[in-house]
Amino acid sequence: MTNKNKEIDFEENVQKIVNEIKGYGFGMLNDMIDPQFVDCDPERMSCRVRYKKFKWEDNGRGEVHGGVISAMMDTTMGINAIALTADSVSTADMTISFLRPFTGKSFIVESEAVQVGSRVIRLMAKAYDEETGKCLAMSTGSFMKVDYEHAQGKQLGV
Repeated sequence: MTNKNKEIDFEENVQKIVNEIKGYGFGMLNDMIDPQFVDCDPERMSCRVRYKKFKWEDNGRGEVHGGVISAMMDTTMGINAIALTADSVSTADMTISFLRPFTGKSFIVESEAVQVGSRVIRLMAKAYDEETGKCLAMSTGSFMKVDYEHAQGKQLGV
């Protein structure tokens, strides 16, 4: 496979994952935060996803609630991890630093893989106000490949 094919595959994977998340239906958090594909850079193993601000996301000060910001970061890093590994993943750990309030109309979250291992993928993410370009939050996370069928069978005693 050529580098160009890998680039196309990675971008197609990211777009497909974003569309699948949006197809879960209302009531699922990933669908409610409405991730929108922006672009990716296969060489950097990174992708960018847009999130619009919705009124339901506000805290008492009219800023996006920290839990929603965490969901945006987690979702973007998860999309990136799935696209890179073509496997199901689950968040193993995540840290976040809130630098500025999310008061704009839309935000771009950029995720970049730091290390892709055989079972664990380490990523970092930064969230920006789309209009001003200011960095609003930074995050790191570890995502573990998960065999849901196997894990479900063990849990059910099968």
